[in-house]
Order: sequence, then C-alpha cells, then structure tokens
Amino acid sequence: MKLAISERDKLLLCLVGSVLLVFLAWYFGFRNLNDKTAALESEISTLQVKYDDLSAKKSNAKKYAQDTEGYDLLCDAWLSRFDSGFSQKATLIFTSNLEAELGVWMRTVNMPDAVLIYTFGQIQSSNPSSTGGTVYNTDMKGYKKTVTYSYECDYDTFKDMLAYILDYDTIYTIDSVTCSYNEEDELMTGNITISQYAITGSDREYYEPEIDSIDLGTENLFVSETNPSRVVEAADEFGLMTNYDIALSLSSESSDLSSVVLGRRGLTSSQVSANTNDNVPVVINIGGENGEYTLSYSVGENTYPGDTAAFSKGTLETFNPGRSMDLMVFSSKRDSDADNAGASVTINNNSDMTLNIKVINDDTSAPRFNIESANGSIKFYR
Repeated sequence: MKLAISERDKLLLCLVGSVLLVFLAWYFGFRNLNDKTAALESEISTLQVKYDDLSAKKSNAKKYAQDTEGYDLLCDAWLSRFDSGFSQKATLIFTSNLEAELGVWMRTVNMPDAVLIYTFGQIQSSNPSSTGGTVYNTDMKGYKKTVTYSYECDYDTFKDMLAYILDYDTIYTIDSVTCSYNEEDELMTGNITISQYAITGSDREYYEPEIDSIDLGTENLFVSETNPSRVVEAADEFGLMTNYDIALSLSSESSDLSSVVLGRRGLTSSQVSANTNDNVPVVINIGGENGEYTLSYSVGENTYPGDTAAFSKGTLETFNPGRSMDLMVFSSKRDSDADNAGASVTINNNSDMTLNIKVINDDTSAPRFNIESANGSIKFYR
C-alpha cells in the first residue's frame, strides 16, 4: 500500500524538524558557549582586579622597597626587646642579681614552665593578589613565663625593686603585688608575680647563661660578675644585640623614618631625630661611676634631656645600664649615589664602664655611621 503524505503534513514535518534543529543547536551549542563565555568573563574580572593591583604595586615598587627597609629596622628593634628563650639558670641569675644589687631578700621562688601565648604568621591576607593566603610565613612563636617571689625588704628597696623589674634588659611585666609593713623592723613582706616574654624561632638562637665559672665557697652560688645574657664578650655579641641601652637608627631621607633617630631603648620620650640628606652631627655624653651613671645626647640641634640651653649647661639624665653599657646602631644600605644621609658621631665616655657599640646593615662602600671623635673606653663590633 502506497503511503501518501499531503502537502500539509510535509509542511508540518519541516516545521517540527526546523524547531528540533534550533533546539539541538541551542542545547548543545549556544548554551555551552554561553556558559563558557560567562566563566571567561568571571575569570577576566578576577584577573583584572589582580592586574590593577599589581600595576599599582609596580608603579610604586621603589617606595615599597624603601618602606620595607624602614619597617625591617622597626621590626628588628621591636624584636630585640624580647629574649629568644627561657631557662631556669637565667631566672636564677636574674633573681641573684636582683638580690645583690638592691639588697632585697627573695625568700622563695616559684618557676612554672613557659606557656605558648601567640603563634606568628596566622593573619590572613586581604591583598587582591593573594586573597586567602597568610600575610607572611614564619616559625616564630611567643611564650610567657610567670615567676612568683616571696620577698622581704625596706620601703625604699621595694620601690627600687619594682623599677628594676620594669626597666630590665628584656621585657618583664608585674602581674600582681601583695605587701604588708612591720613597723617594728620597718620591713615590707609579701608576694610579687612577674611575667617574662620571649619570641623563639626564625634563627633567634637562645644563649644559655653560664654559671659554671663561679668560684667555690662564695656566699651565694648564683652571684657572678659574668652574665652572658647581659655582658658582651668577643665571641658572643648576641647579648648586645638584644639588651642594648641606646639605639641609633640611620636610613635614607625618603624612608618612613627620619634619617637619624637616637634614643634610649623602650623610652619613646627620649627620642631625638633629624631628617636630611646629609651627615648629621650626633653627640653622646656618658658619665658616672659605681652604678650611678648619667647620659645626654644630641642629634643636630635637638637634644635630650631638655632643650638646647639645658643641654649646653650640662643637664644630664640618670640611667642604669646594668652589667654592660651598649649602643646599637641600626643602619641601612644607601638607595643611590645621591643618598648622603648619615651621622658624624662624637662619643664622650667619661664613665668607669666600657661602651660597647654594635653596627648592623651599614653600607660597606659608603657607611652611614661615622665616628668623628671618640673619648674614653669604647669597643666596636661590626
């Protein structure tokens, strides 16, 4: 039997076929292309943000390099305030020095283990070029060690003890103090809890204090004239780099810091500075003996303590350098041949102690740190 298809049916079949072809083209062709286009547009948008960010960084690369150099100096100065570890020997030496220098009697000492309080490198970056990653990678960790003493001393010694702890070479905090006063013997007794902080890792090697050289038969086994954590030795400059008394920062005029900054460690109010693309005259005067010392200095026309008139009259600031007297110089490489910033330093050490000077990161071909004149006992480390 012959199948006959009318013209109307043929038209309908052609129409259905056309619709089917259009649907298949959209489903298997246009839709996939549209999805790929959307994905590419999203990727382009993400890459454009990174491109804009990196372009801005590239145009400011020199400034970022200078800023990084300045921040590295600040970071080194900040880290140097913290010890690089703990030991019972160091705590015992600290205790014995406290007793020997002030005359306080520490009747008991409680020394628990140090505890981890902070892990560095955990901050997430908000930088468009590295969103989700950490800002920096490091193995450094922060620790806290708490020591509780039972003490006995008179009132003046009690005040000196508090000042000694807060002004010590490495960072200590006083967490709690109890005290009672006996009118008959005029002595104060009580407990004091202090905490010491340390940052370990990242090549911050800890130098264990030695107490083996103490002479036999001494009244107190832990009183020694040698304390490597505070005294600079020829083979060990670490004590100076972490426990200095005075800091001098030298950088370019275009850095975030002033080109010359001088001050006592941990005492912001003692800082004097100058910012110029030239050698700045710096004068440091030290005097005193037998544990009582004075200090004054100037950077250009800026002086400490007091104003220029007071400085010219010989006004001095009393300070306690501890077992050693140290000047730390944080210098930096020169940016270019046009970078002339630096310091011409005059040192007058009229005390009975040697001034130890350590210079780091100075430019080898054109040093920023230059000694104009040096008087008294001075020892250099470069």
